[in-house]
Amino acid sequence: MRDVSDGSTESDDGSQRIGTRLRVVSAFGIAVFLVLLLVYAVGWEEVLEEVSETTPVYLLAFVSTTVCLVFRSSVWSKILSIVGEEASRVSVFSVFLTSTFMKYVTPYGQVVAPAGVAAVLSRNIGVEYERSAATVVSADFLNYVPYYTFGGVSLAYFVLTVGVPRLGGYGVVLVGLLAAVGVVVFVFWRRRGTFESALLTVTSPLRRAAGFVSEDLRDSLSREKMRDRLEGFYATLELVSKDRRGVVGALVLAHVGWLFLMLPLYIAAASIGDPVPLHLAVLVVALSKLGFLVPLPGGLGGVELTIAAVLVLVAGVPADAATAIALLFRLSTYWYSVVVGGLSSVYLAAPSSLSG
Repeated sequence: MRDVSDGSTESDDGSQRIGTRLRVVSAFGIAVFLVLLLVYAVGWEEVLEEVSETTPVYLLAFVSTTVCLVFRSSVWSKILSIVGEEASRVSVFSVFLTSTFMKYVTPYGQVVAPAGVAAVLSRNIGVEYERSAATVVSADFLNYVPYYTFGGVSLAYFVLTVGVPRLGGYGVVLVGLLAAVGVVVFVFWRRRGTFESALLTVTSPLRRAAGFVSEDLRDSLSREKMRDRLEGFYATLELVSKDRRGVVGALVLAHVGWLFLMLPLYIAAASIGDPVPLHLAVLVVALSKLGFLVPLPGGLGGVELTIAAVLVLVAGVPADAATAIALLFRLSTYWYSVVVGGLSSVYLAAPSSLSG
């Protein structure tokens, strides 16, 4: 009986892993199809001709992304030090790259992946799960703040110097997104009871999504365990909020890191001979966040379309050049991060990795 049961369990686990891989591959297939559809709509020959004119200066975009990843992982290190957890920068950087991979290969990874990321951080750095979760949420929030600060400053500068940009429906989506973020942050911090109720309501689908990472993680997201962890989670966040100097330092690191995330677009545009003013590059990358609303890994298709559309509408870049810039930007940021993040996840899974 035991042998049959064990075999059945192994078979179920194997089937689940295969199913998960098929869903990931299918999602990527749909995403790549959308990107190809965008290129086809603009014109294959025209876009490829623009890409073929890329100069060696484009390689600097990969260097810039690497620097961005280093600064963003430094935000994690800063938050860990604030909550009293010390870890080597190499260890944190490896876990951060793995977390980036998990978020980028999962549809709506920014929402689904943090639970798995917290587990990876806890396992490899030796931090309690609650503190790991608080670290991931705090650091990710700080790393996303520059989208709004730099984006807001750039938009204000554009309006004052040029006029109100004609973003059409994108403008409505942007306002709605900003409002939604404000509501979530307010409820999260000021209405904890409401947040707890909402969190427990969505526990079931999150548990299923977390099961794609591991069975133990799915079990750890039960309603009872979630309630127990929220207390320690909020206690850690309060500790972070009381160290204002540390948080300001983390914000500085986040903003510097974001600038190096924006530079690949500026470099890509310059490398094909269609330069974009620096302040417009800032605005384009800030608005590219709208593309992540597309329920595909890393917002594939949506981000490329958003970047190309904003370049055409705001910067006046020809459609073929705008599409080429979007593709080159994503190659040096998204796809590059997926590759190095995947390598890091393999490294952490190895017996001789940091977890050992």
